[in-house]
Amino acid sequence: MKKILLFAFLLSITEANAQTRMATYNNIAWGCYFGDHKITKKWGIHTEYQWRRTDFGGKAQQSLARIGVNYQLHPKVMLTMGYGLIHTYSYGELPIARLNEAGKGQIFPEHRIYQDVLITDKIDKIDLSHRFRLEQRYMGLFYDANNNRIEGKWKLFNRLRYRFRIAVPITEKLYAHGYDEIFIGFGKDVGYNIFDQNRVNIGIGYKFNKQAKIEAGYFSQITQKPRLSNNLEVFEYNQGFLIALFYNLDFTKN
Repeated sequence: MKKILLFAFLLSITEANAQTRMATYNNIAWGCYFGDHKITKKWGIHTEYQWRRTDFGGKAQQSLARIGVNYQLHPKVMLTMGYGLIHTYSYGELPIARLNEAGKGQIFPEHRIYQDVLITDKIDKIDLSHRFRLEQRYMGLFYDANNNRIEGKWKLFNRLRYRFRIAVPITEKLYAHGYDEIFIGFGKDVGYNIFDQNRVNIGIGYKFNKQAKIEAGYFSQITQKPRLSNNLEVFEYNQGFLIALFYNLDFTKN
């Protein structure tokens, strides 16, 4: 009898959690460019653009442009500080950038300041890296907790990210790579979204030369979106592929 009561209790908890959660799914395709360009022995410039799409590239999801200043603290440690401009479009079942009264998609704007610590290492021929990123996100808000529209309202959100990456050579130019990155929100306005998202990428890379390489592979993203007015938790599951071009210039050789 006790086992039956315990089972019923656990079942009721599971059902209660299920009633407060909602899952949405998207098929995504991300195209990315990354460049770290050396200006002096210690200093450099980071440039980046990401064009993120849903429906395997059919619809706009997000546009992200980022620029920063690199400082080589140690041969294995690089510091970066920079700025990002992000536009999120109306996509999926529960978009942050919702359709307006005319049925047209809006753009959800964000200005982002970030600080990086990148630690690289090598075990035999295997490349390893750890990236710690702190972000201050100034986000434009269109709606409040009661679903009422807000005009010209901005809020600051803080986020900490950690990424572990590994790259294993297959041939002189070809290699396999993978990473996992977790995002944690914090601060007075974080609310329920302490866990922000998690990303996993597994694929193949090809080195053209010392300056350029390209990577492609499977990409998975789980993100927790802001709670709905009925206190419903929304988790978004995005799966698809990612293609990234890396092109680094060394101006110290000129």
